[in-house]
Amino acid sequence: MALPDIPRLYTALAECLAVLLFTPGLVARFSRRATAAITLVWAVVLSVFLGLTDNVPGPFWIPCMVTAIGLSYLYLWGTWSITLLEAGYHCARAFIVAEFAASIEWQFHCYLWPSRSPVHPLSLVLLGVVYGVVFGVLSGLQHKLPQPTEHLQISGSAALTAVMLALTAFAVSNLGFLPGSEINMSVFSIRTLVDFSGVLVLAVQHEQLRENALHNELAAMDKVLHRQYEQYKRSKEGVKLINRRYHELKLQLAIIRQEQDQAKQNAALEAIEENIRQYEAENKTGNPVLDTILTAKTMECQQENINITCVADGRMLGFLTIRELCTIVGVALDNAIAAARAQPDPEKRLVKVAVYAQGGFVMLRFEHYTETPPELGPDGLPLQDPDLKSLRTAAQQHGGSMTLHWENNWCTLRILFPLPENK
Repeated sequence: MALPDIPRLYTALAECLAVLLFTPGLVARFSRRATAAITLVWAVVLSVFLGLTDNVPGPFWIPCMVTAIGLSYLYLWGTWSITLLEAGYHCARAFIVAEFAASIEWQFHCYLWPSRSPVHPLSLVLLGVVYGVVFGVLSGLQHKLPQPTEHLQISGSAALTAVMLALTAFAVSNLGFLPGSEINMSVFSIRTLVDFSGVLVLAVQHEQLRENALHNELAAMDKVLHRQYEQYKRSKEGVKLINRRYHELKLQLAIIRQEQDQAKQNAALEAIEENIRQYEAENKTGNPVLDTILTAKTMECQQENINITCVADGRMLGFLTIRELCTIVGVALDNAIAAARAQPDPEKRLVKVAVYAQGGFVMLRFEHYTETPPELGPDGLPLQDPDLKSLRTAAQQHGGSMTLHWENNWCTLRILFPLPENK
């Protein structure tokens, strides 16, 4: 028995759901309300177009499908902050997923009740169940896997490969629908299997791109971590030498005081000794690693004529490893110092550091004065300092968070960690 083909409105619904399946990881060009309105208009236009072209002659079927794909492509590129190549890549994936979903749903429909109307209540229930399972499973798999912090950068070769794979799967799956062919369950089964194979192949390609992106991010973060740790080790040796030199200087001052008894010289010597004593106590936070990092950064600020103030209780940071602490504090201070260094007025080269407990959490706050707000990327981090991504990753690994805020010419970086129960 010849069987009817998939209703175009079923196809339109599948294409809309497939496109929306891949948009949660993208950044919208417009506000949420405007994006929702554009999405609604696109879905209505696509559905109306496919509905009006339901019974077009065979030669016009391919141009209609190309037009429908073009509408989805323009929606992706115009509504979301992606390139033309990325829009083509996501459109190819969405198209083959929609073909598979519509094919398997209609195969069930024709197997259960081939003569029943597509708008019959039972037909609509079957449509909701099958589409719900297909897109629900795909959405769950997509959100279960770890995703890069940024959307994938799609190369020309990757986009072309995805488009060619989708077109090949679509062409092969529809060979049984050429003019003169009898549409039966075997043809439907072949179409469903070929579309499913296309979904799998494109999923494997996307998985490779995702793993490559994650590997590159991990390599970049490891590079930052290693650089900060090496800097910490050099600073540790340098601070030891400086402290030894200060101890020797104190002994020399004691000898000079015994030999020289003039009042002015004694006053000057007392002032020098007081400065040394103040320096020694400046970065005693209770955490030797934090002491070393802050001392080294303080010396750097003194050389750059930057005024840095620090109030920190390092005893609460014992749950962080040396490398994690070096990365977090080192990168955050490097970012603040670089911004302060750019201020032409030395009086405005200000950096503040604070580490304190707050309601079962430990807060690390780094502030610096800047009259120019930082240019933020889609991930909310400064474009000029990608190393800050490693801070967000380190915070998330301990169940914490990181935020960046600019207000009244002060840029504030906050890192919040939940305190372990034994702290």
